[in-house]
Amino acid sequence: MRYPNIIRNIFQHYLTKKKMLLLKNISVTFNKESQFQLKALSDIDIEFHSNDWTYIIGGNGSGKSTLLKIISGELKTDTGEIRLNNKTINNIPFHKRADKILFIEQDITKNLVGSMTVYENLVLGSEQNVFVSEFFPYKQKKQLNKIKELLSEFGLGLENRVNQQVRFLSGGEQQVVVTARIMLRKPQIILMDEFTSALDQKIAPLIIKKIKDFVTASQISVIAVSHDYSIIKDTGDRVIILANGKITHDISKGMHELTEKFILDKFYERTK
Repeated sequence: MRYPNIIRNIFQHYLTKKKMLLLKNISVTFNKESQFQLKALSDIDIEFHSNDWTYIIGGNGSGKSTLLKIISGELKTDTGEIRLNNKTINNIPFHKRADKILFIEQDITKNLVGSMTVYENLVLGSEQNVFVSEFFPYKQKKQLNKIKELLSEFGLGLENRVNQQVRFLSGGEQQVVVTARIMLRKPQIILMDEFTSALDQKIAPLIIKKIKDFVTASQISVIAVSHDYSIIKDTGDRVIILANGKITHDISKGMHELTEKFILDKFYERTK
């Protein structure tokens, strides 16, 4: 009988995972003052928990990217409240939220500064900044060793090229630098907008595993927009389906196996 297993999975979920992010009654409207007014999000109520990898899927214009941007602070809400660790963050701007909420964009080059070296990009993304490293050489050496050790885990030899500008790296190598930056930054929330679609297929399994292991070890939350169903099945704990700015389905791995067929059935069910 399946029901006891379902109940046990739900019970274990709430015992081991704490609520990190709450969106309450969120609405966003574009072009409010014109005849082309568009309701991008409507009455969104949702919680995100620690050690959870949540995927947001939906058709074009469903509100996926808008949802990520209101969490990051890039966009403002019309109504509703956003709470991180039980503190309201609606009025905290994008650059100040970035300490705890890291936004990884689909275009990998937007996540790095091409004219800066691998080391400089990773220092910018870590808990220590360049100023501290320059004025405290012993800390700089310690930090450099930490960065080299982390890069060596990917097996591409990037630990020997920390002084190379990232614009001269291959796409796969740049993705490794972004992943290392995530791990050094230690955010509480990671937002990913189609990040997996741009992954170099040779390095993708290792990058996904590194991020998944980091999420589990650090008890953080990932909220990702993706349509890569194989990765969703392998890494996802939860799938949220959006349509016309509203949540139509909220599916937990504890309740269902997140196969491509199951997700697509639910995705197309919303139109019936």
